[in-house]
Amino acid sequence: MPKKPFTPEEVAAQRQRIMDSASQVMAEVGFHHLSMRKLASQLGMTASNIYNYFPNKEVLFLKTRLRGFDMFFTEMNVQMGSALNAEQALQQFARLLIGFAQKDPGYYQLMFQPPRLKLQDTEHVDQELEMQLACLVEEWQRHLMTLIVDAIPAMSEQNENRQKQLALFFTASIHGLVDTYHYRALSMLMDAVDLIPEDVVDCHIKWLLNAVTQQAESTV
Repeated sequence: MPKKPFTPEEVAAQRQRIMDSASQVMAEVGFHHLSMRKLASQLGMTASNIYNYFPNKEVLFLKTRLRGFDMFFTEMNVQMGSALNAEQALQQFARLLIGFAQKDPGYYQLMFQPPRLKLQDTEHVDQELEMQLACLVEEWQRHLMTLIVDAIPAMSEQNENRQKQLALFFTASIHGLVDTYHYRALSMLMDAVDLIPEDVVDCHIKWLLNAVTQQAESTV
């Protein structure tokens, strides 16, 4: 008796399962060291089966990174609706970013620390997928900019270039905190815990808001 074909829901679930594993592997060993055969073995399937869902590594990389941003936006829409004001919304956004990085480190690294690929130079790249991803990345950045400008009144007096500089400072500092705990390179300065303590998160976000506010007010 022939095997019953997968339903669309089962196909989507299998794709997600593959991307979940691929996100971890690519974040740990890098895109160029990703072996579809080893990934398939890890998933208990054959490499040819993976190619039924993703035609090549480039498409797998793009779709996995795209899924990371989709996951973040979905979580953001659920969790940030309770913010009472613009400053609280920015604080919730920062906490969400830190929490996402610790819950889904593979996706987080592919989203914000992707391998240096020149996918446009390869014949395997999916141009439409690249455009979708570029739009999502831009949407994430614009959302961050809007949150910061709304939360810090003096930001609205800055030109666009200065707003981008301060937004970059805010984001880079969050990423630095995440990386410091993820790689545990400064053990003497950190508590012996797996996750960033809540008091450290709160202190860091408050310090960042004060620092960005001071910088914005000093150049008005």
